[in-house]
Amino acid sequence: MNEDENKKTEEEPEKEERVYDLSKTTDLVSAFRDGLSEEKIKSLISNHIEKLISTSGVNKDYEVVFLFDEDRSISSYHSNKIYEAVKDIDKKNILMILQSGGGQIEPAYLISKACKRLCKAKFNVTIPRKAKSAATLIALGASEIHMGLLSELGPIDPQFGGFPALGLSNAMEKIAAMSERYPKASDMFAKYLTENVNIRHLGLFERVNESAAQYAERLLMGKELPDGKTPDILADHFTNHYKDHGFVIDSDEASSLLGRKMIKEGSKEYELGNTIYDFLSFVQFLYSFILKKDMRYVGSVKSGLDLNEKESD
Repeated sequence: MNEDENKKTEEEPEKEERVYDLSKTTDLVSAFRDGLSEEKIKSLISNHIEKLISTSGVNKDYEVVFLFDEDRSISSYHSNKIYEAVKDIDKKNILMILQSGGGQIEPAYLISKACKRLCKAKFNVTIPRKAKSAATLIALGASEIHMGLLSELGPIDPQFGGFPALGLSNAMEKIAAMSERYPKASDMFAKYLTENVNIRHLGLFERVNESAAQYAERLLMGKELPDGKTPDILADHFTNHYKDHGFVIDSDEASSLLGRKMIKEGSKEYELGNTIYDFLSFVQFLYSFILKKDMRYVGSVKSGLDLNEKESD
């Protein structure tokens, strides 16, 4: 036996690369614990999501895009990522998996408008759990909103520092009412307002709220709505009717407002959204707990996953 053959027998055989089946919880956890590269984990996740979409059959009808961001407000980042995902789809229908607590009104309007303009015939959204405030605005531009028992829309309620835009005027109305009820305290109330309220903010906040209603009305134009419901009536309802930012507009109430032609329940689109929500929620937990990273999925299947270092508590 020559020297090369001796070397060959002494060398250990190369280990086969492990195959991960992310439909199995144990494999999914192992993918995060086995020291794989960031890009490898991302690839495994996007490949599994592609498989889920293909298995559901939804890929035959749609280009699927994501706005799955439970920690950050909707901003120009989201509108830019979604535009990149849909600008070259060659006129296919669009299905957006929408999971968001809301954010800025302007980028939300542009997201909905772009998806409506670039789809072949339908821009639909599926809401596995929540699409609140500015995310509700996105949904109002869709042809169909696919919901389940735990799905919720919410009031379109622009926020400033965590407070609603109309909160300042509502507070001033309350103070005025108290001044009328307790006239001897009116000087105290007047002094408080002078020292604590910038009147310019009052006008600004009301204008922002009015803009939100205008955007909603534009997105609802041309839709077949229930009798007695018009774009302007619905826009006013979504922006001014509800008193709590977190108010739950479930599928039943959404149907009464927007009609059964727009609100769909128990569809394959919803089932896909719910399946992907369950998967991404667990992935989000693993990124946070094991790799100490915050995760969001915005845009296309292949390039939507974005990571940031987790902020210290």
